[in-house]
Amino acid sequence: MERTPLFYLANLGSEVNRIFILKEKGLLKEAERAYARAMDIVEKLLSHPDLEGRTWEIEILKDYLEQSMISDRVRFFKQEWQRYFSPYANRLFPSN
Repeated sequence: MERTPLFYLANLGSEVNRIFILKEKGLLKEAERAYARAMDIVEKLLSHPDLEGRTWEIEILKDYLEQSMISDRVRFFKQEWQRYFSPYANRLFPSN
């Protein structure tokens, strides 16, 4: 599969969801590893040639993700992130 911004955004959504599931379970080290993977995907998005000059939304996502990681409001952030990333995953993997 081609590594398009859509591909990275759908995968970022998976990692972010994983972060909050792990945080809810109290598995903080595992959540930190998922966060590191998510930030790696963010960096790939920021440097993706298709997004050159249009990375402002990715920068906002990065900041929001950083804030989400330090917050105790896990369930709220999880729901917000799921709503944000669902369209990307649905577009990449349509259910016919």
